Amino acid sequence: MDLSRRHFLEAGCGVGLAGSLGACVSASPIPAAPGMPDWHLGYRSAPAGGFDPAPMTLAFGKVPADLKGSLYRNGPAQMQYGDEYASHWFDGDGLIHRIAIEDGRAVHQARFADTKKRREEQAAGKFLAPGFGTLGDESFSVEGPDDVNAANTSVLVVNGELLALWEAGSAFAMDAATLETRGPKTWRDDLKGMPFLAHPKVEPDGRVWNLAVGGERVGIYRIAKSGQLEDFGMVNIGRAAYIHDWTMTDRHLIILVQPWVNENLRPPVVAGFEWQPEHGLQMLIVDKDDFSNQRWAQAPARMFFHTGSAWEESDGTIKFDVVLYKRPILGVGGGAAEIRGEWNAAAGDEHGVLTQVVIPPKGDASLVESAIVGGEFPQVHPQYRGQQRHLTVLTTGVAANRPGTTAITMHDWASGDRATFDFGATRMVEEFLFVPKSGGSSEADAWLIGTVLNLKAGTSEVCVFDAAHVSDGPVCIWQADYSWPLGFHGTWA
Repeated sequence: MDLSRRHFLEAGCGVGLAGSLGACVSASPIPAAPGMPDWHLGYRSAPAGGFDPAPMTLAFGKVPADLKGSLYRNGPAQMQYGDEYASHWFDGDGLIHRIAIEDGRAVHQARFADTKKRREEQAAGKFLAPGFGTLGDESFSVEGPDDVNAANTSVLVVNGELLALWEAGSAFAMDAATLETRGPKTWRDDLKGMPFLAHPKVEPDGRVWNLAVGGERVGIYRIAKSGQLEDFGMVNIGRAAYIHDWTMTDRHLIILVQPWVNENLRPPVVAGFEWQPEHGLQMLIVDKDDFSNQRWAQAPARMFFHTGSAWEESDGTIKFDVVLYKRPILGVGGGAAEIRGEWNAAAGDEHGVLTQVVIPPKGDASLVESAIVGGEFPQVHPQYRGQQRHLTVLTTGVAANRPGTTAITMHDWASGDRATFDFGATRMVEEFLFVPKSGGSSEADAWLIGTVLNLKAGTSEVCVFDAAHVSDGPVCIWQADYSWPLGFHGTWA
């Protein structure tokens, strides 16, 4: 990264490199709330009505001619009612974003998922529902998991239908164009209210796999590209482990059973977890064509949130990448303190390591650690999911004096090379996704697209990189006239 690029980024206006562009975008910076640090902008509540469609300004660069589609993102965005703050970041109501890109233009809009939880809390003007880190109000009626569904973690598009995903209940169907909520998705009558994990896996041909997690028994969904449920089965993982993500090859599902266990699941859920390192990190390998055909692999005790993707080699060896922690964490910025604008640097001293897990045809798994410490949100090229590959992009650059990260890094598992671009202290960097280039023939033939919170300008930005040249910096940046809260995960359609 050259000095002029650093000056451009630190200026906070997103307008040019080495004097090649003109004046700064005229935006209306949103100051930090009184008494709050600037980074608290990422944890403030969004407007109750969301954001109506609004054009973003091309603040830097030239838009790739073949970049056309929609970036959808999801994350908690109701953090406060009056003087009351949310008890945990994971429990805020889901705000679903669409950034529609066509002909070089980007238009942003966002709407809250219209859940029972949101409707009743908005009417009462206070938090009511129990959740992951929230005890809840005893006046709130709970008859099923979707009564407390926050629809706030990720998104999936299946056959043109947009789904807002949570961990412990149904996906919520939404109109992919208007973001209007249609209601809980029922895949089959007897599966009504069944959990639908926030990290489904999509094969290159469009077939979707996902898990239903709730205790030691885990359900497996197989969904056709058309959106029709093809199969649903159950497997036993032996204990009620925390499962936020998993992975698969072209032939097998790999369910990671980490030794962070909760046998009661009473609110607040997080209070019931126990770290049981004596179990190690276990992996259940399930045949996609026969769920009863299973085997187990064992690794040292580790905690994780997110995987990249897996593949199998000719001798049956399975490899996948994942960010592993040596002890359980809730994620930097994942608790109540950040929502209140408080930051304790010691709370973020446990950093994940991007790791390749190698599972031989027989015997225990081994862990091959990369040099990337403090990364998260690993992503791979969608056309190489389940296939042999070597590139993983993730957020990196742990900030020293606030939550979040400042950079993205492309890691090459074959060569060990890394390409990093650091936005600097004034940006909070979120997940970046691969978008295949037209006519591409390799993993590197892709754009990377993601969102960044510009603390100096008080605005949110959408940045695009060339996957083959990450360290050169963004090829273009769109900037909104406002900011929206930090989120979790997204998809490109």
